[in-house]
Amino acid sequence: MASGSALAPFLREARRILGIGLPIFIAQLSQIGMNFVDTVMTGHYSASSMAAVAVAGSVWAPAMLLAIGCLLALPGMGAQLAGARRPGDCAHLFRQGVLLALALSLAIGIPLWLLASRLDAFGLEAGLAAQACAYLRALIPGLPGFLLFICLRSLFEAFARTRPAMAIGLACLALNVPLNYAFIYGRLGMPQLGAMGCGVATAACYWFMALAMLGCMLFDRQLSALRPFSPRREDPVFDPALVRRLLRIGGPNALALCVECSLFALTAILLAPFGTTAVAGHQIAMSYGNVLFAVPLSISMTATIRVGRELGAGRPLRARTASRTALALGLMLALAAMLATLAFRREIVSAYTTDAASQAVAASLLLFCAGYLACDSLQCIGAGALRGWNDTRTVFLTSLAACGGLGLPLGFLLGRTDLLVPAMGAPGFWTGYIAAMTFSAACYLLRLRGLQRLDARSALARILPQGDDPARRHRN
Repeated sequence: MASGSALAPFLREARRILGIGLPIFIAQLSQIGMNFVDTVMTGHYSASSMAAVAVAGSVWAPAMLLAIGCLLALPGMGAQLAGARRPGDCAHLFRQGVLLALALSLAIGIPLWLLASRLDAFGLEAGLAAQACAYLRALIPGLPGFLLFICLRSLFEAFARTRPAMAIGLACLALNVPLNYAFIYGRLGMPQLGAMGCGVATAACYWFMALAMLGCMLFDRQLSALRPFSPRREDPVFDPALVRRLLRIGGPNALALCVECSLFALTAILLAPFGTTAVAGHQIAMSYGNVLFAVPLSISMTATIRVGRELGAGRPLRARTASRTALALGLMLALAAMLATLAFRREIVSAYTTDAASQAVAASLLLFCAGYLACDSLQCIGAGALRGWNDTRTVFLTSLAACGGLGLPLGFLLGRTDLLVPAMGAPGFWTGYIAAMTFSAACYLLRLRGLQRLDARSALARILPQGDDPARRHRN
């Protein structure tokens, strides 16, 4: 009986996490589906169009991660304010997030526009460089729309509303197919644009997501009552102190994402001397791993919301339960995925390619992928819980040490040199991944353990800006 009562808080929290996290997971899958559709439809149009999308995407992805990372402070801070019953401050935070998103659109969009015409400097053929330039420049107008969607989604997430983003993600995936069909192939009265048409379709989808999310907000009684686009009398239109705080918390997020992205992006380049088969096998394993990563990523985003909300309400013990439950769920799901990967790895790789040599390499790498899942899940969810504490500095420094100081050097030593063992190729780099993620997970869990020892007053003081008055929660 005592054990049942002890498990009750974890079971309640697990239901909350699954209720919030499942729509986030489905929304993540819809984004993965959009990328898959873009690759397939441009590939059927022409090999050069698919290559142009891939090349331009390698430039676009880090820039997008940088912008998204800067806005990742919004869900945690919004959840803290919602938990503290300060909806007016939550709306003020949203407005500042929108201004920051517009500034980021200019700060990132202008350099990308200029860089697009210089892609031939990377050694691309003139025709491929021209197509990649057209695709990238077609995408850039969609950047403000996507960042506005991120801000709106963060406002919903602050109040644990994740279903609208799920529904819009699925609708956008369905919309992406006819838009690609129209603009890539020149159907439905549209011009035939090839790779550029894929960029036009994606940019249109970004704005659809933003406008649909805006419509959901206007028709939501609770959120529309906040009057998120109407500043209160005491609120400045532009709040430099709050924007600086957003950047101080979000900046390390952005840098951490770029560091992790660089670790995986560089591996494909460093594997090039081992030949096409090694690179293809590595890409299959990475593609499969990215699909599975949607699970811990969704739980991580949910952990940020739940931990932030409980801390804002002055309940650090419940915040601890939320983080521990999220970690336990993530570990259980990772172990289930690991067993499924080990059991069906040959069937999995056969879905990607019919080339026997590439299948053999990919099947061996899925053994490393299976070993990678548990530590990757713990580090991803641990980072999400720390974001609920606004502790993004730890996330960045740990990512830098794990990826730049451990994972990449160890992977290079094992994969490309004979200094420790005979050069292992791709398995050496995957061994580096496992070491890096294990180190990150250990650091995050130790940091969480230290934070969870704080009492309610100390925890609240940590997440509130200096000079803020907790009593304001009663005046909103």
